[in-house]
Amino acid sequence: MQPAPVMTASTTALPVTNAVADHVIETGMSLVQINAVIAGANAGDTVKIQPGTYLITGKIVMKTGVKLVKQTTTNPVFDAGALSTILTINYGTEFNNCLFSGITFWNIRFAITGAKNATLKYCLFDYGKRAVATNKTNNLKDDYLEFLSNDSALVANSVFCHRSADPGRGVWVKNTTNARILNNTFGNGGSTGYFVCAINDNSQAGSTISNNILNRNTALNPIDSLTDHGLYAHSFNGLVISGNTILGWPANGSGGAVKVRNGQNVTISGNTMNGSGVLLYEYSNLPAFPYLKNVIVSGNTINMSATGNDAYHGIGHYRDNATDMEYSIKISNNILPAGTIWVNGANLNVANFNANGGGVYSNQTAAGNLFVKTGISNSGNY
Repeated sequence: MQPAPVMTASTTALPVTNAVADHVIETGMSLVQINAVIAGANAGDTVKIQPGTYLITGKIVMKTGVKLVKQTTTNPVFDAGALSTILTINYGTEFNNCLFSGITFWNIRFAITGAKNATLKYCLFDYGKRAVATNKTNNLKDDYLEFLSNDSALVANSVFCHRSADPGRGVWVKNTTNARILNNTFGNGGSTGYFVCAINDNSQAGSTISNNILNRNTALNPIDSLTDHGLYAHSFNGLVISGNTILGWPANGSGGAVKVRNGQNVTISGNTMNGSGVLLYEYSNLPAFPYLKNVIVSGNTINMSATGNDAYHGIGHYRDNATDMEYSIKISNNILPAGTIWVNGANLNVANFNANGGGVYSNQTAAGNLFVKTGISNSGNY
């Protein structure tokens, strides 16, 4: 259960004149007072936040170039838990060059559109409330951070939590350029690990998703309506997925630690995945991106509890149609001690798969679990 807000004598009305001048959000301030402090700052200024729990019922009004940073080693808590649904705060270009650092947000999500250099670091997101009767395809904003048409957004060193009554997502980037999602933790595999999907990427160019921990509670595995891959990318152009640790998603069509489909120019390297692996798909229902091309899957360790003659138990490639295409898919130097590499779909175009160095090379799989269509370039696998 969410902790009750901390209320002290200092929660009564406070004089804010000095706080505004000094750019300090003081313990016990109301949302109106918080916004007054921010309004008194200018681009390049840092607004410091004293420890405490601040009741948030509406928009935290930001200004271009202003930074909100905790004043001490203790995170202040911005608490919207009293609301019956998650509080969505929308920002546009007023969030250019803004920073949130060291703040805990309860039942709050941010939807940022068209901004440049939006940054959130060392923050914690928890107690987000899921809309009633929604599922993975009708999610009604079950993520904590949504970036639409942003350039150079950064989410780093933050923690994302979802509880058993309200499964959801962490970060979703859409039509972005140069987004970076680095060194974050999504769930603990237990009480805070009820994730449908941790990270969604529909970026336009230059996304980097690196060194994150995605740790889902497997209690959700039998619930298909709330299972939608660990890291899920589609409609992308230019994506690096590296150094992440991903566990808790099932080895089936709704699971997979990483799923990439209908996009181009992606490298998946140096990740550790437990319980499921990499799904490389191309579907006909995304006609604007009728391809999966220039894909490198290299140097990953995928720990499976069982093998299977299918695309789900290690690294698999699948295309559901005979009209679209794959091009230059290279799967190399991966370690799958009990896993499978499956590149064997009926619609697979061998020549296109092999193009520009594509093929299956120097992977370690379980004995007898390399299922590669005749004509696919392969060597050095053991």
